[in-house]
Amino acid sequence: MCLKKVLSVCLLLLSFAVKGFSQETLNNNYELPTPENWRTETFDLPAPFAADIPFKGTEHIRFSPGWRQKQAEDYWTYCFLWAINSQVSFTKTNLEQYLNNYYTGLVKANLAQAKIDTTIAIPVKVKLNSSRKSKTDIQAFNGQVEMLDYMTQDPIKLNLLIHIKKPKQGTNSSAVYFEVSPKPYDHKVWIKLDEFDQAIK
Repeated sequence: MCLKKVLSVCLLLLSFAVKGFSQETLNNNYELPTPENWRTETFDLPAPFAADIPFKGTEHIRFSPGWRQKQAEDYWTYCFLWAINSQVSFTKTNLEQYLNNYYTGLVKANLAQAKIDTTIAIPVKVKLNSSRKSKTDIQAFNGQVEMLDYMTQDPIKLNLLIHIKKPKQGTNSSAVYFEVSPKPYDHKVWIKLDEFDQAIK
């Protein structure tokens, strides 16, 4: 991928962070750690590219060092936390729909920013299954997103681990933590992503 397109993608993500950030709506009830060399972004929910998501809050993102480097073992490996300003009930069905809307909008927005015809985007497919939950989860899911990799314009399959967190005492908020990577679940990249889950404050 040419440098110009890579820069366009980065500028688009930065613009989402700048436009979406609002001190009034920033949800500080939950925090993700910030490891060295991991890039961070924070913006309001719903994200500008997924306005149909029906709740408000803050999205915190952590990108692995090799997130946009095609040959890196942690390519497309990242995590994000939805810190929501109200109590929200999640099901397999509504999470699949939210993620379908989210990744459909993300792909098209990045293609448009790079001046690439958005009609090349393949339909996003999301499939989730119930998974073993940790002691800090209400529910947990694993699954997969099939979509167009907007950085290479090739199809990609992203594996997911999703944690619906127990609400913090004394708060009227919800949190959902997403681990994302194309690597199989036995790859070492998931160790780092799991460490984020254990460190959520």
